[in-house]
Amino acid sequence: MKKISSALIIMMILFVSISVLIGMVSSGGMKTEGTFFDSFENSVSENLPFRDSLSDLMGRIRYFSGVRHFGNIYIGSDGSLIKEIESPTSRTFSAAKSYVSGYAEKHQIKPYFMLVPTAAAILQHETDDFVREEIYNQRGMINQMYSLFEGKVRTTDVYQMLLDHKDEYIFYHTEDIPTSLGGYYIYSELCDRLDLRMNTMDSFSAAYAAHDFYGSLSDEFFRPYASADFITLYEYTGKNCSFSVKHIRPDGKTSFSESLFIYDENALSDKTDMVLGGLSAITEIARSESDDVRGSILIFGDESAKSWLPFLASNYSKITFVDLDLVTVTMLSEIVTAEYDHVLFAYSTAAFSEGINFSNLEFVG
Repeated sequence: MKKISSALIIMMILFVSISVLIGMVSSGGMKTEGTFFDSFENSVSENLPFRDSLSDLMGRIRYFSGVRHFGNIYIGSDGSLIKEIESPTSRTFSAAKSYVSGYAEKHQIKPYFMLVPTAAAILQHETDDFVREEIYNQRGMINQMYSLFEGKVRTTDVYQMLLDHKDEYIFYHTEDIPTSLGGYYIYSELCDRLDLRMNTMDSFSAAYAAHDFYGSLSDEFFRPYASADFITLYEYTGKNCSFSVKHIRPDGKTSFSESLFIYDENALSDKTDMVLGGLSAITEIARSESDDVRGSILIFGDESAKSWLPFLASNYSKITFVDLDLVTVTMLSEIVTAEYDHVLFAYSTAAFSEGINFSNLEFVG
């Protein structure tokens, strides 16, 4: 902060506070929690120099006064930064129903569809009563979407499974995706729905690959109140089993790795990309030949899949993961749906609410 006397800061705070109060009185008063401070910060941003520092100061005053809701982020009692999701529009629901059902009819298949709730739905016990009343009802949203498929698409529900394990480290504190442990519980539900033999946790060796890192939700303001994260990589220990990962990017460039994981945390800006090296427009995972695994699965999804894909890789000889928002029409036309035993649509409720380019399904071969 630029050097300035405490007295001057106090005077300016009082000046803007009075201005805000006058404005609030003339417009009907203080109607919701945080209105005064929100109005104050807006006035600061419009009227004062060195406003970033003063806005940060007001945020800290709000925190020490008991406020835990800042924009679309809630600070949980365990140090989790819980990001609220947007309410999906009716167009979002209708697009998913139309294009996914259309894809099923075109290819004469019955795909699976899974919506994974975010921490905002599962970790509500880490927030106070007021916040819980304000958080969007993801359970209702998931039920609404599932009811629209009318038997044309098989749905997979993981909400209750995650809720049953809400006291475990199943979501990162500072990233809005499940941890590897959360991914294992999602994987267990997928195995049940896809009729796969679930590999128990003792079939995987755990490596603690990143410690005390802060993710994309923890900017300079939130970091003092957030708990650091760590990453556990679970590697399948099946006999004579090895994996390879191929990334295909929208520009056609490819990269190849002979491991599901990147163990050098310093090589990546997003630590969660230690799993699979992240996800690309198309990410192909291949398992070495094995007597007990022969199937293949085509998955359309978002980055939350990083949590459970390494587990699912132990059950398939080939997985093709497609990001419909990144992939090109040419790349989609080269995919042959008939070559796969299963097709799965798997999205976090956050990604779904923001909108998925389901119209691209028309170009899938």
